[in-house]
Amino acid sequence: MIRFFFIIFALVFSSLTFAAEDSTTVEIAPQYKDVKGQVVNNFAKPVPSAFEPKKPTPSRFFSADLSMPDTFATTNNLAKKVGSFYRAYGEVIFLQGTIVDSFGVPIEGAVIEIWQTNAAGKYHTLLEPNSEYIDKYFSMSGRTITDNLGNYHFITIMPGSNPGRAPHINMNIYSTKFGKLETEMYFAGHPYNASDYQYLAYDENERVMVTATVRNSDIINPDSIKLCTFDMVMKGIHQYKRF
Repeated sequence: MIRFFFIIFALVFSSLTFAAEDSTTVEIAPQYKDVKGQVVNNFAKPVPSAFEPKKPTPSRFFSADLSMPDTFATTNNLAKKVGSFYRAYGEVIFLQGTIVDSFGVPIEGAVIEIWQTNAAGKYHTLLEPNSEYIDKYFSMSGRTITDNLGNYHFITIMPGSNPGRAPHINMNIYSTKFGKLETEMYFAGHPYNASDYQYLAYDENERVMVTATVRNSDIINPDSIKLCTFDMVMKGIHQYKRF
C-alpha cells in the first residue's frame, strides 16, 4: 500500500514539474498615459474617432479688400483669357482641391473666387490703367464651382511676391448651406514663407492648413507643370448627418 501511494505521489510531482517548465510567461504590455491622463497600453491605444469634427480652414487675418476686384472673371483659367492667342507671363501652375464639411463630406455647389498678383508681384486693381506692370494677357481673378465630390480646379500662374510677402492666392468661398469662408493659400517649401509676417501670424497647425502641397506633374521632370493641392474644410455638417 505504501509503495502504491509513493508511485502516485511521484507521478503527480513529475507532471506538475513538467507543466511548470512548459508554461509560458504572460508579458504585461507596457502602460503609458495619453493626452487626457488615462492609463492605456499598447493594445488599447486610442485611435482618431470618425465622429470628431475636422478643424475648419483658418480665415485670413488681414483684410484683402483693397486688392479684391469689384467683378470676378467667370473663368477658372487665369493664365489665358478667353479668345486670346497668348497666355500670361510667368510659370503656369494647376491648382486643385476639395471642399468638405466638418466630417469630411464633400460640399457640392460651393463657389470659389480667387485673385492674385501677376508674375511681377502686382495686383492689377492697385495699378493705374496705363501701368507698364499690367499683364494684358493675365486674368487677375477667376471663379469656379465644386462638383458633386467637392472638387475644384484652376489654371493660373505662380504669383509674384510683394515686399515682405510670400506668393499666395486670396480665396473667397460661398456656400448656401455653409456660409462664407475668406482665406488664403500659400505654397509649401517656398523660401519667402519664413519671412512673411502674415503667414507667420498663424500658429503652426494653421500654417499647415493654409499651405498647399506642391509636386510636379511629371515626377522625373522638374520643369513639368506644378500641381498645387489645397483642400479646405468649411465649418458645419450636412443636414442628413446626425452624430
